[in-house]
Amino acid sequence: MDDLLDRTDAVGLADSIRAGEVSEAEVLDATMARIDERNPAINAITTLVEPEPAADGRLRGVPFAIKDLHFAMRGTVTTHGSRYFADAPADDHDAEVVRRYRAAGLVLVGRTNSPELGLSTTTEPALFGPCANPLDPTRSAGGSSGGASSAVASGMLTVAHASDGGGSIRIPSSACGLFGLKPSRGRVSFGPDAGEGWSGYSCTHVISRTVRDSAVLLDLTAGVALGDPYTAPAPSGPFEQAISAEPPPLRIAVWDGSADGIELDPVARGALDAAMTLCEELGHHLEEADLPIRRGMGGPQGVITTSNIAALMKRREAQAGRPPGDDDLEPVAASMAARGSEISGPEYAQAVLDSHLMGRRMGDYHASGIDLVLTPTLARVPPALGELVATENDVAEWGARQGAYSPFCAMANATGQPAMSVPLYWDDRGLTVGSHFIAPYGAEALLLKLAAQLEQAQPFWNGPK
Repeated sequence: MDDLLDRTDAVGLADSIRAGEVSEAEVLDATMARIDERNPAINAITTLVEPEPAADGRLRGVPFAIKDLHFAMRGTVTTHGSRYFADAPADDHDAEVVRRYRAAGLVLVGRTNSPELGLSTTTEPALFGPCANPLDPTRSAGGSSGGASSAVASGMLTVAHASDGGGSIRIPSSACGLFGLKPSRGRVSFGPDAGEGWSGYSCTHVISRTVRDSAVLLDLTAGVALGDPYTAPAPSGPFEQAISAEPPPLRIAVWDGSADGIELDPVARGALDAAMTLCEELGHHLEEADLPIRRGMGGPQGVITTSNIAALMKRREAQAGRPPGDDDLEPVAASMAARGSEISGPEYAQAVLDSHLMGRRMGDYHASGIDLVLTPTLARVPPALGELVATENDVAEWGARQGAYSPFCAMANATGQPAMSVPLYWDDRGLTVGSHFIAPYGAEALLLKLAAQLEQAQPFWNGPK
């Protein structure tokens, strides 16, 4: 059982259960034993629940966990990693995507750690404490889906739910040596509690060991739900089917950020070089990127993020019957909520228009013949725990540290494009930075095709490190 849980992915585990090689009960018992043994050292899973019988779906019997941010999971409190929400009423319903996970046969065992309100590139909330990176427990597992990435990288789970409003699937995937795909805006529903996340910046999917799991789970969860304001373009066929065929030779534009003063550490540079070399060996054409939206992304993103945080605070205040006290919010959340409450309607509307304009500009860029954009996922290896935690006196400096660590991911959130982090490079300490690919809007299948080709050429999951 240990070898099976270490080496296979969710699809393989479900196939073993269906074939009678192992039982659902054996898999669940072994998973819970791993959580009992491994979680205290890494703090990836913050809430455990009594698992319900699995539905007869494609992934029947595979243990799974939901990120503790935004998405309701009946019977649990969605704390958003915040002390202000810790005593909120338990959810009386599932988010649409959680309902689809259950229908797929996944066995929900709990919720994973998230930084407060999903605002940080490291997962170290005051409510639950820091989440460690299984590659090096003194380092960050990334954020905001750090609990998800840590749970998968440690071998407790084969795959886990995640979300991404500025890189929060790709950052922890990069930090922990996993595969992470951010879908296109509108691909997976945010219903029924929201029509979109962070005005379209946020998307939801999974962090996985394999490309296959990501493709299958996107097939099982994608699609419009009642009341959704929009949906991504329909794919030409199942995403799982897409990964069975190699992509054609692709024109890939490479951007290392040096023209904008972005500095890469040796591992980030190694990740970019490794991806370029492998892509060229596979027959793809690489060229220097001339991105049309390198600058000016931070303003609209800041307005949209802080406005949404302020609105969330207003909803919680009405529910709790009191405003947040001095000990309820960490410095970053308090600062963003205050800033967001001062933003005017016209300022917010202009930020949304500016973001949509960036999406159209990138659409034109891809229409000119560029199939994909390649960058490192991050500019450096995961920092030490505590390094990216803000104090009351350095919130502005914290923002600069965040930007220096993750200068590449947020662009795809502003434009709504799909993007992925692929683990292709490790240093002699066992630390890694992912290789980051951005595709045209709606082109997840193209990313998955390339990811499967890269994975076949250089397999990247060999069990917990």
